[in-house]
Amino acid sequence: MKKNIALLFLISGILLVSASMVIAGANPGTGIKATSHDLSSATGRGAAWDAGTEADPTLDRICIYCHAPHHAIKSADAATAGLTYFPLWNHDLTNLTYSLYTDNTGDVPTNISHQLNATLTQPGSISKLCLSCHDGSVAVSSYGNFNAGIAGSKHTGSVTTTGTRFGIGVSGDLSNHHPIGFDYAAVAAIDHEIRDTGSNLLGNNPSSLTVGDLLYGGKVECASCHDVHNTKNTGTKFTWVADTNSNLCLSCHAK
Repeated sequence: MKKNIALLFLISGILLVSASMVIAGANPGTGIKATSHDLSSATGRGAAWDAGTEADPTLDRICIYCHAPHHAIKSADAATAGLTYFPLWNHDLTNLTYSLYTDNTGDVPTNISHQLNATLTQPGSISKLCLSCHDGSVAVSSYGNFNAGIAGSKHTGSVTTTGTRFGIGVSGDLSNHHPIGFDYAAVAAIDHEIRDTGSNLLGNNPSSLTVGDLLYGGKVECASCHDVHNTKNTGTKFTWVADTNSNLCLSCHAK
């Protein structure tokens, strides 16, 4: 009986430690392992996203879906896709043209919404990298060998994010999502409820990041709200700060 009780406690302890390891990996600021961006088999997602390579199907990797040390996208291919930022990029690229969020211009002091609409552009490079998985036009497992000549290194999987809770910009529709690709300073200059770029994220981020630190070419992009590698953020779902009491929103919006 005593042995059975001891064994039960041992098993319970192992389960608790295992569970805490998984939770720890998913906690804000603890790195990419065990997060939604970890597509390795260790998370149970590997089979769905074709983890491994044709040469070594048991190779269980995390970074490969987006980055590769060799044979990554070339500058010429990036330019064709309209990218100016492509950090050793290894995933097939979306080629959608997006319908963007717009607001009406009526009954708004000094035409604030008009100012937003006037500065909107197509998503910038860093947002296009995110959208290459999230808009559902490219399979998550379509990665590797942008340039011909490396046999057996290219994956062309069929799994996309279309129709799931991870879908953003599906079919090129960004019209009901927070606007990206707009000039932050241009809007802040006319809207007294937008914080200036020196705002310290309400002091809620230990890295003391300012709004300006999270702009790309002066524009709001996906990574202005999300830390995709889960390294310096304090909020879940990769958000730079937790949205408790709407702190994420209030980082930029002085309401």
